[in-house]
Amino acid sequence: MKLGSASLFRRRAGDEHYKKLKLYGFDYVDYAISGALDGKTEEEYRQMILREKQLADEAGIVIWQVHGPWIYPPRDDTPEHRAERMSDMQRSIRLTGMIGCKYWVIHPIMPFGAHAEPDTEEFWRLNEEFWRALLPTAKENNVIICLENMPMKYLSISPPDKTLEMVRKINDDNFKFCLDTGHAILRGWSPADAVRLAGDDLKCLHVHDNDLSGDHHNPPFYGDTDWKEFCKALDEIGFDGVFSLELGPPYHLPNRAYDLLIQSICVSLEELLGQKVLRF
Repeated sequence: MKLGSASLFRRRAGDEHYKKLKLYGFDYVDYAISGALDGKTEEEYRQMILREKQLADEAGIVIWQVHGPWIYPPRDDTPEHRAERMSDMQRSIRLTGMIGCKYWVIHPIMPFGAHAEPDTEEFWRLNEEFWRALLPTAKENNVIICLENMPMKYLSISPPDKTLEMVRKINDDNFKFCLDTGHAILRGWSPADAVRLAGDDLKCLHVHDNDLSGDHHNPPFYGDTDWKEFCKALDEIGFDGVFSLELGPPYHLPNRAYDLLIQSICVSLEELLGQKVLRF
């Protein structure tokens, strides 16, 4: 199984964070490209992304998937806000293609906010309209948009089956599915069942766990999920992507304690995946 993660050491290791990720057994990374310039010129922003790609290449890390821009609280309520979001997403997709990354993961737009859906028909209409308008940019840049299932209980699109309903409604080779296991668990879904339902539409993973009390982004084995069954389901559908962790570890820990925590997570992965992970 190919093993990846969002960079666990970015805050601690500076420009060496990819090399440290490699040492801990990860060959792939989930990198975030916000799309917003944040005060930079277009060229400055482009050079920043290219430097990130260079650092990853030097460490032997492949940027397997990019997480596209998302604002919280959501700001998708007006045509003007959605146009701004579209522009940021288009820039993020262009930069994803520029660094040779194939998969771009994004959340649904939330025109009524994250915790309300007074008009389900309009919610779905606006989402379908938005993604169809974004598809030409994805195609031009050889990027596959992967729509992620969500944890919000008030949004009809949140459960994996409903996210897949949108994917299959769009019905395009450049519009597929990212399974977020922690989000699925919160919506009452076994990640293994979600994998089997998704089949060939599953292109990306965000792997994390929780105890149903919140979207905590814990490592596997922090809840009651059958992770062996999850891996079995991935094998059954012939998934050839990356087992990509999306964790929220306690960054306040001292360096040594933090390193030991990540090391223990990797030891758990060795047992789960049946393969060597740590490279020390």
